[in-house]
Amino acid sequence: MESDQTSAALAALLPELGAQMAGAARHVLAHPEDVAVFSMRELARRAGVPPVTMVRLAQRLGLPGYGELRRRYMDGVRAGRLLGPAANRNADAARDIAAAAARNNGALGFAGEFFAAEQEILRSSFAQLDETALDEAADLLAGARRVHVVGRRTTFPAAFALAYALRKARPDVSLIDDMGGAPEAFLEDVTAGDALVAITFAPYSRLTLSLASAAAKAGARIAGITDAPSAPLGKLAGRLLFIAPTVSRAFPESAVGALTMANLLVALTVAKLGAPAQRRIRANERRIVAGGEYLEARTVR
Repeated sequence: MESDQTSAALAALLPELGAQMAGAARHVLAHPEDVAVFSMRELARRAGVPPVTMVRLAQRLGLPGYGELRRRYMDGVRAGRLLGPAANRNADAARDIAAAAARNNGALGFAGEFFAAEQEILRSSFAQLDETALDEAADLLAGARRVHVVGRRTTFPAAFALAYALRKARPDVSLIDDMGGAPEAFLEDVTAGDALVAITFAPYSRLTLSLASAAAKAGARIAGITDAPSAPLGKLAGRLLFIAPTVSRAFPESAVGALTMANLLVALTVAKLGAPAQRRIRANERRIVAGGEYLEARTVR
């Protein structure tokens, strides 16, 4: 298997490498799934080396470039061989944050690195957008008979924001949750003409993928927000897969990309729905204001 052979070759080469390249190699050996999941820039930052070091490391292995190295590890993820380290990811994230904090001069220095990492997530997310896919997703969310949204753990804020905001603009939007222990009940009546938006990050939620698969089998269209093109959700979402990296200095991972992507999809859908959505939003706000929810509220016209 290519990823296993590459790791063995990397381990054998380790004693011959310089400090930076050895650091990159040790990170790849300790976290092989990172090669498949993260971009070269993100992987290099996680390993604490310049991005060009990853290219040179691939070349030392006799590969034409980093792309071939990543392909081998992506194949390993698809075959289900490289997700074992997921059990340690929270501890690894905490360790990396502690190291980053120690490198900086106080909390403000760490804050500068933190915000730069979050901004890089947004830059990377935007760079991977496709106009045709965005238009198709907005059409789907505007025209579907019903829209279901699912996201668990750190993806739940993005799922909640998408469902909450979209429900203001159109009827028949549901957020799937498992507070009662039966999330599959939300999909009992799903049919062709429905849509499901699934949000999941590595190491990927088995339940989220199971619900998305069940909805797809019932005829629903699937749109996905995830952290890498190689994510298993891609098999269900196809071209409606939107990428939002998660690696930053947030603990345990950053949801800013997924939340921004959710907000973007809602905004495009509201624009697509036009005047009917505006009337529904106005009526919704009037009900909220009349109910006394806001401390300071003016009459909604």
